[in-house]
Amino acid sequence: MTRECGVCGNERVVVTPADDALSATPCVCQRPCSQCGDVGFTFARDEQGYERAVPCACREVEKRARMLTEANLPVRYARARLDTFETREPWQGAALSLAYGFAREFEAGVRGLLFYGRSGTGKTHLSASIIRYLVVQRGIRARFIEFKHLISDLRETFSGPTSSSSLTTPLVLVPLLVIDELGKGARREWEQDVLDELVSRRYNAKRTTLFTTNYQVGAGARAPGEESLEERVGTRIYSRLAEMCRAHPMNGDDQRRATDGRPLQRG
Repeated sequence: MTRECGVCGNERVVVTPADDALSATPCVCQRPCSQCGDVGFTFARDEQGYERAVPCACREVEKRARMLTEANLPVRYARARLDTFETREPWQGAALSLAYGFAREFEAGVRGLLFYGRSGTGKTHLSASIIRYLVVQRGIRARFIEFKHLISDLRETFSGPTSSSSLTTPLVLVPLLVIDELGKGARREWEQDVLDELVSRRYNAKRTTLFTTNYQVGAGARAPGEESLEERVGTRIYSRLAEMCRAHPMNGDDQRRATDGRPLQRG
């Protein structure tokens, strides 16, 4: 029976804050490697009976740690894993079950998910957890972006040496992309064009995308004057989303307030 590591919980990697995103490294429980002694390779006999050097499994752990760093998960979600998502209410259990099923059965090009509901219901936690599971447990490349931050980064390219394509092309190519806070922002025409291009290119390439949004999907009840997601992103993009994703409501109470129990204080 394998003893559980008290540092990584047998995840084999640990995450630490690095600026505004998480950085991952192999856990101390992976050193020294019991197979290769940290050399990085072992010897195996091929079909002709010759011994040849082959990469050790510890190399894969290092690779997945790099991939998790490149996923750009926000520091706030350092503890976000599927097994840390609380399920006090039935709607939380349903969302977690959907996320687990998606992560375990994921194949490149499958239909994505769109979690929608009010702030604080765990939409981003689940999306970040799915990325962490796919990268660490299955070695699948993924990337997390908040759309507002992407727009900010693109705006800086207007006056700098970096091209906009250098920012968007990796987002098109990655097997799984999470776009957080869809619909948030000023909704300028060029911002809509960026979203349209990114969504359309991933749609045409049949690459899987997950979205989170605070805006209502479909004909659900809304507060007076509250916009729907279709109104925020436009009919063309919304039509793409309907085909690319399965929409799942997360319409419970704000769990941040429920956990803390204290009213906001005026500064």
